[in-house]
Amino acid sequence: MMDNLRAASNSVVLKVILALIMLSFVLTGVGSYLGGSSNNFAAEVNGQEIDRGKFEQSVSNERNRLQQQLGEQFSQLAANEGYMKQMRQQVLNRMINELLLDQYAAKIGLAISDDQVKLAIQSSPEFATNGQFDNAKFRELLNRFMIPPEQYAEMMRKQLLTEQLLSAFAGSNFALPAEVESTIALIHQQRDVRLANIDMKALAAQKDAVPTEQQVKEFYEKNKSRFTAPESVKVNYIEVDAASLADSLNVSDEEIADFYDKNKPMFVQKPRSDYSIIVLAKESDAKDVLAQLKNGADFAALAKEKSIDKDSAAKGGDIGWLEAEAVPDEIAAVKLSEKGQLSDVIHSDMGYLVVRLNDTQAAKEKPLADVKQEITQNLLQNKSYEKYEDLQTQLGDGAASNHLSLEGAEKASGLKSVTTGWFTHDNIPKELSYPEISKAVFGGDLFGVKGAPGQNSDVITVDGDRAFVLRIAEHRPESQIAFEDVSADITDLLKRQNVIKMAHEQANKLLADLNAGKGDEALKAANVKFGDKQEITRLSDNAQLVQNVFALALPKDGQPVYGVSADKNNDVVLVALDAVHAGKLDAEQTKGFSANLIKQDSNIILDALIDNLRQQAKIKMGDAIEQQ
Repeated sequence: MMDNLRAASNSVVLKVILALIMLSFVLTGVGSYLGGSSNNFAAEVNGQEIDRGKFEQSVSNERNRLQQQLGEQFSQLAANEGYMKQMRQQVLNRMINELLLDQYAAKIGLAISDDQVKLAIQSSPEFATNGQFDNAKFRELLNRFMIPPEQYAEMMRKQLLTEQLLSAFAGSNFALPAEVESTIALIHQQRDVRLANIDMKALAAQKDAVPTEQQVKEFYEKNKSRFTAPESVKVNYIEVDAASLADSLNVSDEEIADFYDKNKPMFVQKPRSDYSIIVLAKESDAKDVLAQLKNGADFAALAKEKSIDKDSAAKGGDIGWLEAEAVPDEIAAVKLSEKGQLSDVIHSDMGYLVVRLNDTQAAKEKPLADVKQEITQNLLQNKSYEKYEDLQTQLGDGAASNHLSLEGAEKASGLKSVTTGWFTHDNIPKELSYPEISKAVFGGDLFGVKGAPGQNSDVITVDGDRAFVLRIAEHRPESQIAFEDVSADITDLLKRQNVIKMAHEQANKLLADLNAGKGDEALKAANVKFGDKQEITRLSDNAQLVQNVFALALPKDGQPVYGVSADKNNDVVLVALDAVHAGKLDAEQTKGFSANLIKQDSNIILDALIDNLRQQAKIKMGDAIEQQ
């Protein structure tokens, strides 16, 4: 229940609003998404503005995506102003690239129609239940990520347009067998090596490895900025969580029935039809398929075999149940009325269609039993947010009545405050790990004079359904760590650096002896010997060793080539490269590699196109990156 409440995905009211937005999209198309502008633009590309509001919405969507992907880790990243500025710049760059591609596509006559967008959405497996387009699932998912349907439609249009551009520029790409074979031989090359470890422990035991006290002090003086204790605080706070409030609330059957009776239009399933389609590139092919269907051929089998629309083909041509407003104009114009009825060949932006009406459903009122849970969730959500708003007011009034304590806020709200342990800007407790709270805690406004406690914060809302009032209980400013407290760590660091330097000197001397043909004696004297053969590829997990091994020249006449590197522990090692073997893959792996090679070439082409468009474009940046 808490997840549904937090996402607000089951709200009856929100669903009705979303349905109206969808209806508006169906009737007016998605062209208005980029329409309109104001003087407050994020960027101007060849005279066309990227609206500041749409940019901020895209930033919000990216935050939501990263939050879903990274979880708690993103909360820590979000508190870093540098990271958030970089994220905002990446979003703006992406929007500029998309607009440049839009402009270029229009210039060369490429376009994605509203019907193509609608059909792509209705054919998306993400929105399907039992192979059928599920409008409720579509709404729920978009609500969860706070994406309006019109915006999602525009995102889909951009994806289809990019695919069309890729097809236009890279659709004929292919990789010659010799090219694939030589690339596999290089990328999957295997090198046989033996490693000889320099005795780092023995070097560490030598007197020369230990830094002098003077060296340790000089390092401290030159690197004082590395030895500072960061600013840290203890915080008292009171939290209100709207989702948790629902657990203490109830909805009666009378309230549910009353809501149902007063809002029956919400619970009417509109008339709808279930269609299947087969999409062909040529009219002659479509006519041939239609003839086969009229002679009794299986529609689903033909769709899977011949349809060029992959999504619907995978489902035997089925595009699911559609309300009248969602049916593409070309299909609606045919006016199929009987179950199993076939259309003639229909020309559309997708190609040539053959459509079958699978079934129809008349409008019907959903019984109370079917929507009881939905209404319950809606009423619980409304009650929770009413209580949540009341508690916010009580917290704010109580905190304002006594700025030097949270006692007033506790009495007014009936909630208890919590005290954290010491924490810094980089390790904020999970329960407080929100950018808004981080900014309030470390912004300085809540600090008292000379370390004394400061005043209470205002009510801070986060995630739309959490609220906090807090105060700084104790504060430690950033301070210099005394030399005595870090001298041992500095000594260890400098000793390690000395040992690595000594090891490299020894390894380079042994390398010179090996190349001069005196290796056996030198290795024996240094008590160093090569181990067993290891197979190293470019995908091996020791990046430094891989880099050094693949930088060595190829062995000749069966004689090894020697070099110096480091192992996973950063210990110095001698390397003997004995043999190099060309990479090989089996037939199935080679096929997949070739496909990836073609795809990579296509992406390179698209990146090159975007780079070229940016070089030629007149781009004027607003101040959206700086303002957060």
